[in-house]
Amino acid sequence: MSGCTAAERAVRLFVATYGRSPTHLVRSPGRVNLIGEHTDYNDGLCLPLALDRDLCVALRPSGPDTVAPGDDPHWGGRLHLVSEQDAAPAVVQLPPPGPDTPPSARASGWARYVEGVAVQLAAAGVDLTAWHGALTSDIPVGAGLSSSAALELAVVVAGLSLARTGQQGTTSPDAPSRMPLTVPPMDGSGLARVVDVVELARWGQRAENEWVGAATGLLDQLACAGGVAGHALRIDFRSLSVTPIPLPAGLAVVFLDTGTRRELVTSAYAQRRAECARASQALGVPSLRDVTALPSDAEHRLDEVALRRARYVLAENARVDAVVAALTGNDPETAGRLLVEGHRGLRDEFEVSGPELDAAVEVAIAAPGCYGARMTGGGFAGCAIALVDRTQVDVFGSTVRPAYTARTGRHAVLHICAASEGTSITTLDLPTS
Repeated sequence: MSGCTAAERAVRLFVATYGRSPTHLVRSPGRVNLIGEHTDYNDGLCLPLALDRDLCVALRPSGPDTVAPGDDPHWGGRLHLVSEQDAAPAVVQLPPPGPDTPPSARASGWARYVEGVAVQLAAAGVDLTAWHGALTSDIPVGAGLSSSAALELAVVVAGLSLARTGQQGTTSPDAPSRMPLTVPPMDGSGLARVVDVVELARWGQRAENEWVGAATGLLDQLACAGGVAGHALRIDFRSLSVTPIPLPAGLAVVFLDTGTRRELVTSAYAQRRAECARASQALGVPSLRDVTALPSDAEHRLDEVALRRARYVLAENARVDAVVAALTGNDPETAGRLLVEGHRGLRDEFEVSGPELDAAVEVAIAAPGCYGARMTGGGFAGCAIALVDRTQVDVFGSTVRPAYTARTGRHAVLHICAASEGTSITTLDLPTS
C-alpha cells in the first residue's frame, strides 16, 4: 500500500480483514505546538495547530449479519479494531470494564487507549454499540506529535456516532469562544450530536490520565479535536477558550523528526508537573497562571528547581501572545525569534530538551530561509519545529538533513505541514461487498 493515504489504507485494511466495505471513516489529525509548551497544566496559553498527518479508522457497526474473524461467538458485543502497525487487535467487550478496574486487568499497549475511551464514554452515560474497524496512521508514533490523542479522539467520535439514540452530547454555551463539533449518527436516525470540542477533548484526556496512566494536560486532545484549516489555535487553558489565528500565506511550518523516541508514561513529565505545583504553592497561588511577574523574594521562597520552572512558565505564556501578534501582523522574523527563545527556556530552565533536539534546532536556525525553530512536544526526544520562508523550503531541507546527520549520526525526516481541520467522521459511499 505504499504511496496510499492513511484513509485509503484504512479502507483496504478493513476490506482485507472483514471481507466487506466500511460504512464510515474517522479522520483524526496529529498536532504540533508552535509555542506554549508545558503551560496547559499550569492554566496557561498554547498555540498548537492540527497537522495534515492523519490517523484514520474505517469502521462499520457490528450486526447479526457480521462475519467475525475466526467465527468468534461473542463478536456482536465488542469493539474490534485492527491496526496496520500491530498484529494484535484492540478488543473491548461491551459493556466495557468499570473505572475501578486494576491496571493489571486492563488492556496493554495501544489497545489500552481504545479501552480507556470506551470506559470513559460508558461512565458518562453514552450507550455504546458494537463496531469493527481498521486503523492506519501517517503520524509518527512517539515523536511528540500526539498520535495517542489522535487515536483517543477517533474512538470518541466513533463511539458517539454509533451510540444508541437518546444519548446526546452537551455543549457549554456559557464558555467563551468554544467551538461545537457535529457528530452525525450512523443509525439513520438523523439525530446529530452537537458536542463541545472541549468535551470531546476531556473524554480523551481522562482516558489517558485515569486509564493509561499518563498525567498529560488537555493540549494534545483539544488541538486534535478543534483544529481549523490554515490556522493555529490560541488556547487559554484557564477559560478553555479557543481562538483560531490565521497563518501567513508565505510561511511554511516544517517539523523535523529527529529519529529519537520517548515513552511519556515513564518520562519526567509527571516530575515537571509536580515541580510547577510546588512553585505555585510556594508563591501562594492556585496556579502559575496567577503570576505575571515573580516577587522580589522569589529566590528565598522557591527552591532552585521550582524557581527555574516558574521563570520558564511565566515567560512562555508571554511568548504565546507575542507570537500571536507577530503572526497576525505578518512578522515571521519576530515569531521565529520567539520560538528560539522558547527553545532556550525549555533547554535551560525547564530542562526537557535533548542532544538531538538541540542539534536539530541549531542546524535549522543556521539554514537558509529559517526564521526560527524549537523543540515541540513533551520533550527529551521526538520532533523540532521550524518556521521557514515558503520560497526557500527546498534549500532549507537540503541544508538541514546532512548537517543534522553530521552532528548526530542520525537521519532527520522533514515534513512541510499544513494546519488542518480537527477530528471528523464521514459516510463512505462504497459498494456493500
